[in-house]
Amino acid sequence: MTQIEGIPAGLNPADMGEREFRELADNAPVMIWRSRPDKLCDWFNRPWQDFAGKSQAQLFGYGWAEDVHPDDFDRCVSIYQTAFDAREPFTMPYRLKRHDGVYRWLLDNGAPYYRNGTFAGYFGSCIDITEQRDLEDHQRVLLAELNHRVKNNLQLIIAFLQLSKNQALGDEAKTLLQAAISRVHGVGAVQEELHRNSSGTVDLGDYLPNLTRAIISAESGGTAMLTAQTQSVPVSFQLASNLGLIVNELVINAIKHGNADEVRLQVRRLDETNAEVSLSDAGRGFGDALPETGTSAGDRGQALMAALARRCGARLTRENRDGAQVTLIFPIA
Repeated sequence: MTQIEGIPAGLNPADMGEREFRELADNAPVMIWRSRPDKLCDWFNRPWQDFAGKSQAQLFGYGWAEDVHPDDFDRCVSIYQTAFDAREPFTMPYRLKRHDGVYRWLLDNGAPYYRNGTFAGYFGSCIDITEQRDLEDHQRVLLAELNHRVKNNLQLIIAFLQLSKNQALGDEAKTLLQAAISRVHGVGAVQEELHRNSSGTVDLGDYLPNLTRAIISAESGGTAMLTAQTQSVPVSFQLASNLGLIVNELVINAIKHGNADEVRLQVRRLDETNAEVSLSDAGRGFGDALPETGTSAGDRGQALMAALARRCGARLTRENRDGAQVTLIFPIA
């Protein structure tokens, strides 16, 4: 019998590969599983057995799923079976009961594997993400409390401004205070919509229509309507905040100064790096002379929009088109 270099005499190379695989899998810092083409699991590494406090035989088939949290069971099995039928990788979090009866959050990643071009089943691995989930839950509580405090403070500011407006003697002072009240309302609407997003980015296709509806409701009492055509445009929180404040000014102008009973919003991606937001109305338009684009120092609202547009790196244009129309073109990043 010819000895293969590097392999002890009498040891089958296939057995050695199997032994090294088992050694690697059982000492890996993750829980590893394998399933057959019929979806039934037929192998679990040592960390999984230690976590569950069960033997291979107890975990075989769908035995592992008996420890999935009841609230996660249907979703977990559905994702597994759907991905399996489509031969696609999957990622899913779920709670699994540990040997001591404590449920831990796991992140399970599975992918199909093939032998000689033939589908052979799935391999998967799980990591414990309980601490991460607990931290995220804690952050959500803190954000909710922060949002609540901000809303209360804004309501207090609005109350003070309203009191000052009621006591003001001149029409100009009353007008200026009402404008301040509307802007604070707008800041609150922006804050509320941004609070709904927890993914790290904001999709303008959802955020701006929701924000515009809230502003229209506050400014018109529900008499004006919104027509929206939007595409998905994910952006940063800061960009979304600045754009939201600009939209607030535009909607207030359309309703209060343009006497518009309809506001039209369009959000679309121009290319990989730029997007466009357009807001128009069916009101009386800008009049005979359009305000100079973003530079009207005599108009506090125009100056505010110009400053916010610069912060966004946006180009702001105005035109009359069956009413007033303002368009913002800006870099997404």
